[in-house]
Amino acid sequence: MTLSTAPPPIVGPPTLTAEEKLRLYTPEEVFELKLLRWSPRTLLDQAYAKKIPHTKSGGRICFRLDHIWAIQQAGDVNPATRGRRTRAAA
Repeated sequence: MTLSTAPPPIVGPPTLTAEEKLRLYTPEEVFELKLLRWSPRTLLDQAYAKKIPHTKSGGRICFRLDHIWAIQQAGDVNPATRGRRTRAAA
């Protein structure tokens, strides 16, 4: 048996229905539904710092499924490139 050394295929964003595209989740809902493992406070802090995608509705920070997907993808690590550094131009 041989192990495959090829990196896993990159998967695009999920196909969402019109209703799913418009659905907004509060930071508490994101945490309770286990869509992300971040606490509601961390989600709010990161959103206020403009480090993660989000939207404001009625002055409240909310997340769509595409925001949640983008946050999850930002944490991906490719084992094929892990630890490699690029050289600075001389």
